[in-house]
Amino acid sequence: LVTVLQSLVGPFAPFSATRAMSVGSAVLVTVDIKADRIDDFLKAMEQDAAGSRDKAIDPGCLRFDLLRDRDNPNRFVFYEAYTDDDAVAHHKTTAHYKAWADFKATGGVEKQSVEKAESASLPPWAFQTGATGSSTSATVLVTVDIKADQVENFLKVMEADASNSRN
Repeated sequence: LVTVLQSLVGPFAPFSATRAMSVGSAVLVTVDIKADRIDDFLKAMEQDAAGSRDKAIDPGCLRFDLLRDRDNPNRFVFYEAYTDDDAVAHHKTTAHYKAWADFKATGGVEKQSVEKAESASLPPWAFQTGATGSSTSATVLVTVDIKADQVENFLKVMEADASNSRN
């Protein structure tokens, strides 16, 4: 079985093959934060997100999003996309990453899971490289297991969905 992650975040910008690139390394981190530590967590994540999005500081970071679970206000998801594993390694040496690592070291995280992914093995349409042009207040993260003999059909359906949602 192949696991595929699809993240739909508001309206998409028009797709252009000239903007196509792939993600060499991505992580989807889910954390449960102690209720009395939410403010500290958000301060640390503000530093991590701002530094990650600064190309002068973290040039290999393509995307850094922090999301909050609608049903559990203490659960957060970060979605991070990098050009390659070297970019991830560099990210972990930065002061903004240290803000997150220091928070974690203080015991504010009750539970954490990490899923690793990439898009280099997928067609160019699979990774959105442009801004949507608007902010969003809703995100849907879908993880599905696809039978090996259905992967090609699944990718065709996802290409149509991704391409049409960007128009």
